[in-house]
Amino acid sequence: MSLRDEGIIQFNGSPEHFELLFDLEKSLDYKVKEFGSVEMLKYQASLIPEICKPLTEFIEVDGEIIGYAYSGHNHWAFEASLLDSNLSFPSQESCLEVGEMFLRRQIDRARSMSGVKTLRGWLFQANQFMESFYERNGFEITHTEYVSEIIIRDFDDRKFSHRTERVGKLGIRIEDLRSLQRRYPDWEQKLYFLWMALENDVPTDLVEPTQTIDNWRRTLIAPWFNPHHVYIALDGNEWIGLSSYDRGDTVADSVSTDLTGVLPEYRRRGICSALKVHALKKMKEEGAKRIFTSNEENNPMFEINLALGFKKIGTESACKLEL
Repeated sequence: MSLRDEGIIQFNGSPEHFELLFDLEKSLDYKVKEFGSVEMLKYQASLIPEICKPLTEFIEVDGEIIGYAYSGHNHWAFEASLLDSNLSFPSQESCLEVGEMFLRRQIDRARSMSGVKTLRGWLFQANQFMESFYERNGFEITHTEYVSEIIIRDFDDRKFSHRTERVGKLGIRIEDLRSLQRRYPDWEQKLYFLWMALENDVPTDLVEPTQTIDNWRRTLIAPWFNPHHVYIALDGNEWIGLSSYDRGDTVADSVSTDLTGVLPEYRRRGICSALKVHALKKMKEEGAKRIFTSNEENNPMFEINLALGFKKIGTESACKLEL
């Protein structure tokens, strides 16, 4: 494989290119393959505004497309001085030369953009090969997340019923969003403020999310959004925690965890554990087969998940280059 044989094909938004990008993400990036469809990818792409300056290119070698490169500002936590990116290609020595070329293209682009001071690379496959590849090019690993999953048939909620009972004795109750929508006309605003408060408390190497309620609504309340899969912890009329799940637009057996957490003043009372136990029980009753999630390596939520039966299946990392 040589550079003279490589090609750069810019993503054009056509159905064919979305199909190709979808297949590459499934084969190169994601630990759980059976989730979502091309239509879901198209919807997610529509959420990225032009101000983020998104650019996707396919990596072609000897007439075969082997990967893709993406860069753009983060639309969920926009920061003008930070350009996000990922570079996905097979973790093979034979791909290193073309990988180096595309990484240099991303670095040069970042340096040419006014106000950009940092290029952040996301490694969906945080293996030794990819981490060494970025570190050799001056990047520093700054953030690590563990991807884990639970096979629902192995989850016995009876073993953890004491967790929900204990929280119940504290006067905390758990309800799904559908039931709350009927009683709280302002449910959307309540959910938005709770969601953003919890997001701002999640360990990350990004700035705090700054989503308006309109942008948040488009991101969370997608066409396939199901309020039965959002479980809220309440203290009286106060919404103090949640655990949210996404079955995607294909209602697959695989379920993604969106967000789980409680407000800081309600920590260390077992509420997060109770939310997870309640949610896993309900998702099992609905026929889910597996639930997957990702947690920052030092996030207590990761330990809670392991205690409930989740198993680590992969690692993802972020790295940064100061320009």
